[in-house]
Amino acid sequence: MKQLAIAGLLLGLTATQAHTQVNAGAQQPEATVPFTLTQITTLRLPWRIAFLPEGSMLITEKVGGLWILTQQGAKTQVTNIPAVEFKGQGGMLGVYVSPHYASDQSVYLTYSEPGEPGGSSLALAKAQLKIGKDSASLENLKVIWRDGARGTGGQFGAAIAFSPDGNYLFLSVGDRQRMTPAQDPNQPLGKILRLTLDGKPAPGNPMAGKTGAASVPVIDPPEDTEVAKTAPVLRTYNFLGPNLTPSETWSTGHRTPYGLAFAPDGRLWEAEHGPRGGDELNLIEPSKNYGWPLVSYAVNYNGVPIPSPDTQSDLTKPVIYWTPIIGPGNLMFYNGAMFPQWKGSALISSGLATRAILRITFDGKGGAKPAERWKVGHRVRDVEVAPDGALWLLEDGNPGGVFRVTPK
Repeated sequence: MKQLAIAGLLLGLTATQAHTQVNAGAQQPEATVPFTLTQITTLRLPWRIAFLPEGSMLITEKVGGLWILTQQGAKTQVTNIPAVEFKGQGGMLGVYVSPHYASDQSVYLTYSEPGEPGGSSLALAKAQLKIGKDSASLENLKVIWRDGARGTGGQFGAAIAFSPDGNYLFLSVGDRQRMTPAQDPNQPLGKILRLTLDGKPAPGNPMAGKTGAASVPVIDPPEDTEVAKTAPVLRTYNFLGPNLTPSETWSTGHRTPYGLAFAPDGRLWEAEHGPRGGDELNLIEPSKNYGWPLVSYAVNYNGVPIPSPDTQSDLTKPVIYWTPIIGPGNLMFYNGAMFPQWKGSALISSGLATRAILRITFDGKGGAKPAERWKVGHRVRDVEVAPDGALWLLEDGNPGGVFRVTPK
């Protein structure tokens, strides 16, 4: 009954009214920035930051590394990490600290996992972090969820957000540039999943208890959304047990969901890349279909048109979209002390296209609007808040800078 009550609460929190879509692509950057960036160190393609309670941080390197970094810049390499396939958009991606870290010392990793019959899959692993005087390692590492079909393509998603009660995790799974699986209820690609902390389908999900087809087709990334409709099947993947995808799924129709975070009011928000235009900020609600690749406020990279979301009322539109694109790296909500004027706002690292940080404000009713856009001169992959309220950001480069951000 407790689990059903929690599910009911989440459903209630996500109830919203309709909002007019805002295209913020033409927003100009501010003339000045209200903060100072101080470079602390560099890493090889740093991807994601996760703060430990005492203020040090775990940072992943896309090339396949994991480090503990102190606020002063001292680095300790974490050993016993899993093998990754570093290729294209794949590699060691996300690191997240368990909501119960104080008692279980658990951390979560998301990464592209190599394996047969070729290509890679998104994997979610859980392990215990053991820290010594001059060493650190992952112990009892276990893959608790993976896309077993593997195959080629980037756009892994790989973002995690823990539910406000600390009992569940939401995992974003990209479409791997294959497009059509985002609309296939039998495949996890292009979905946001709601799982237990051990990677099982969470009770109270929209299709809880349902299983999918015993096998699914695997395709290579097609040239555009029209070609995708008739893409040749390379092989068929047979699930080793029941296909739990339907019972895991919270929402569908996503392309490249790199940003995933809960607002202070309990609503779940997501930021994702569009193709040539159409980056999105979405309010994530259970059972909703966010349209990819059926619709987009964009065209394919090769110019082939995609129907507008305005043409299909049964699909959920973004609250904000960006044409031209911003290339979001992540999404987080600020709750620190150094920038009190930003409390409750979201920050998006958008440096992948615009070398900027964007602030978004919310009305508490499911609506959002763009505030400032600050150019920072770096391709920003991740921005996070430290326990003292400072921001830390990662530069998408090799070497890529690790910066502390404080008020001017």
